[in-house]
Amino acid sequence: MTPIIFDHCFGWLHEGGPAATRGVVLCQPFGREAMWVHKGWRVFAEALADSGTPALRFDYAGTGDSAGESEDGEQIERWLRSIRSAIAYLKESTGVTQVVLCGLRLGATLAALVAADEEVDQLVLLAPVLSGRQYLRELRLLQQNWLETGGIHVAPPPADADYAEAVGHRLIASSVAMLSKFDLLRDARLAERAPRRLLVLDSYDPSRSKKLVEACSAAGADAQFEAFDECAAFMQESGVTETPRQAIARIVEWLGVTEQAEPAVTASIAKPPESPVLIADGVRETPVIFDNGRLFGILCEPEERAQSRRSVVFVNPGATHRIGDARISVTLARRLARQGFASLRFDVGTLGDSAAVVDKRPLSLLFSRSGCDDVVSAAAFLAERGFDDVSCFAVCSGAYVCLHAAPVSPHIRSLVLVNAPKFGFPEDPMSFAANDNRPKTATSTFMRSFKTASKWKRVLRGQRRLTPIVKELARRSGTRLKASVAYFAERTIGVDSSGSRVRAMVRELGERDVKVRFVYGAGDPGMDEFAVFFGAGGRRMRKWRNVETVHHDTLDHACFSYSAREEMMASFVQFVQGEPPQAARGGIGWARLGALLPRFTARATAHAIAHANRPDEMPTDMHAKALESR
Repeated sequence: MTPIIFDHCFGWLHEGGPAATRGVVLCQPFGREAMWVHKGWRVFAEALADSGTPALRFDYAGTGDSAGESEDGEQIERWLRSIRSAIAYLKESTGVTQVVLCGLRLGATLAALVAADEEVDQLVLLAPVLSGRQYLRELRLLQQNWLETGGIHVAPPPADADYAEAVGHRLIASSVAMLSKFDLLRDARLAERAPRRLLVLDSYDPSRSKKLVEACSAAGADAQFEAFDECAAFMQESGVTETPRQAIARIVEWLGVTEQAEPAVTASIAKPPESPVLIADGVRETPVIFDNGRLFGILCEPEERAQSRRSVVFVNPGATHRIGDARISVTLARRLARQGFASLRFDVGTLGDSAAVVDKRPLSLLFSRSGCDDVVSAAAFLAERGFDDVSCFAVCSGAYVCLHAAPVSPHIRSLVLVNAPKFGFPEDPMSFAANDNRPKTATSTFMRSFKTASKWKRVLRGQRRLTPIVKELARRSGTRLKASVAYFAERTIGVDSSGSRVRAMVRELGERDVKVRFVYGAGDPGMDEFAVFFGAGGRRMRKWRNVETVHHDTLDHACFSYSAREEMMASFVQFVQGEPPQAARGGIGWARLGALLPRFTARATAHAIAHANRPDEMPTDMHAKALESR
């Protein structure tokens, strides 16, 4: 697959057979749904290319890595124009004469509208939005569910708002007005100019989809309807979404196999003959492939050459790809570029568009040592281009891998870690805040709910059990007590523990003049884990040099809130523009160095013993090399 840019849109071209005469343009869903299906959408494109059919997947104007903001101009019209441009690009770049449009959810609806106006030979619709009014209700319900769970500290939009907001993504007033009146069954354009062949897979609204198929059949199209049983598992959060492999196989079969392509071509990232460059609004963005072709990212720079050596690395939040939840990494990178700073937003090796896609993503994969090493590689990539004063901005698990990459990289000079859920080393057992089976609710939120009359009414009515909550709170209290005892033992007699090693790592970063800022929103579950290691509110590190804790009352875990996200981005721009961390007077000091050496020596010894028991494995891990050198 090859990164491409056309009409200010970013995309991927998955080359098929050299003699292919038909290609597929994939039209993704809107907003949060597009984030969820990114992995499966890539698998789909690769399956098409493996069958010999070239495929193009892309971001609409103002979304993903494409230029502009989603709320600029008329959204729907701009997205329809992006699809038309994708068709033209696919024909021009591959030589195909026939184009198949395949869309999912709102992307399916947009594909159907384009097919009614363009010469589209075949059309595939996956769970299409047939009723705009019903779709808007679904978005508002999704937003309300989030406000009642992850966004409990976020102010809801005003009752008279003319836009529709869904977990960090917004449809502007004109889009809402258009969708509120739209019904694909009543839109006569598709039936009047039905494609030669039509396949509809749907389990959301099968009765309406069957009527659409019947209308197109009556117009002379070879139209089929089939159930989309995998849709519910596919339309899930990025960390748990399941690729609809049966549906993909069915579509590939329905299209028919053309010239076979080598699977290895689609499983790797191919460098284009000339690197495509996206220039807009004073910003230059270049797709880059580094670390021996294994990692992919977008290098964002001022249109005129950056004057500063400072740069920023943006890391995946959770299992989301490089653009970040609510597109925060893209927006923030471009704001920094307009201020004169370069940045790199990239996918760690198991996520997004880096290397080969990983289908199964256990939670431990997001907190792996390999992810830390990928951050080190990203910082080195920037340093090679003269941007050797690197800051890291990361949310959730991205904050974790950046924290553990900083001690290894000589280029990382500052960290902004937002809502970090875990701190222990990758080899340590996972603690409660990052455990799949534990509640993702902060202790402070539990305690606040005890003061709410409506919660007690639910308990009295038998709608909510109190015992599991009490047990969980007792367990958390026990965990904190054990951590306090371990901290006391560390301070008095020098007992070593996971907590002491983490504290030593963070304290040493500050003494090395690396500025560390922990940022938490009110009620974020990660604050419990933070308190275990650093005390409530970070009291155990208040006297440390270059280490600080910042709280934002309205910040939600993934930065979906518009107002909180704006505040966060403004704060980070000031952070990057600020003065470098003050050097510690007199260096680390012999006493401190003497206290640190035994811990590092113990870790290096343990690592050496582990690899001695596995002679077939060579210690190529970057962290192992760093420890061995120490």
